[in-house]
Amino acid sequence: MKKIFTLLICTVLLTIVSCEDEPLEGDFVTGGAVTCETAIANTAQAALNFISVNDDNYTQLCVAYRNALEAQILACGDTDGSLQIALNALGDCTNNNQQATDVEGTWLLTGWIGTEPIDLNEDGTASINFLDEMNCYENETIVFNADGTGVIMSTSFATFTFDIEVGTTDEYEYTIECELEDENTNMTWTQTGNTVSIDDSESVSDFTLNGNQLSILIPEGFVAFSSDFTATTSQDLTFVYTKQ
Repeated sequence: MKKIFTLLICTVLLTIVSCEDEPLEGDFVTGGAVTCETAIANTAQAALNFISVNDDNYTQLCVAYRNALEAQILACGDTDGSLQIALNALGDCTNNNQQATDVEGTWLLTGWIGTEPIDLNEDGTASINFLDEMNCYENETIVFNADGTGVIMSTSFATFTFDIEVGTTDEYEYTIECELEDENTNMTWTQTGNTVSIDDSESVSDFTLNGNQLSILIPEGFVAFSSDFTATTSQDLTFVYTKQ
């Protein structure tokens, strides 16, 4: 399976390289969305990261690669269908080589995986896992009890604002405000195969279980507001919880 993925990744990388030798055509997406040129660069990096995947980081790197492919298809199109082939091969990012962990127990939020790297903490290094970029959401947990009940525990909450860097139109300087909170939400849960459904009485969320990780895609899960609140930028986020 890994050899097949590697061949598909190499195909995508070759497609990206050949695309960069030609002028980019079509409309560029603006207003916070990823441009075609940026989407190509993000896919290349995600593909390279995925080549060195292992059982411990499979879901996280697979989801990042899948998100990058989806973003490139949206921004650039997929004339020859090669990006969609690579996307289909990833499936639901379940690692069939890794035995699923029992759901019962405590799970810690360890990943906010976006579609485009951001340097939120202004240290010169961008990351696609936004939790690496801030000192917030460090102790968010979900506790699953054996009787099908559980508790979602939140200890902090962040708001994000940005200013556009002088001389640019799409480069941002971010400010993070992390507020402490103590909020526990009771829930019930069920499991069907590798799908774990959490019902908090207001909504039902379906998580994917892969080894010792639970993940869920949140459309526009990351939203930042301009400092004058006249503009926003957003990305889809994949929340990743790891069994403790």
